[in-house]
Amino acid sequence: MAKDGTTKKAPATRKCPVCGNESWRIVYGMVMRETVEQYPKAEFAGCVVMDEQRIYPATGHVEWGLPKWACQNSECRHRWW
Repeated sequence: MAKDGTTKKAPATRKCPVCGNESWRIVYGMVMRETVEQYPKAEFAGCVVMDEQRIYPATGHVEWGLPKWACQNSECRHRWW
């Protein structure tokens, strides 16, 4: 927890489950410059939040959800939650 009583998520990266490249956390909402500086490895998606449909790679089932991660490989760009 930060000194001001707020919590922050770690600027973590993950491997993309499709291509194996680096993936960044997606941050939604209106973001101040300090937040961008605090999370250099995050994708800022703006204020419009919409569920996305995807086919789960392991099972082939259709799912709906809000993506939390985005692959940074320009050829892949897989998004998942």
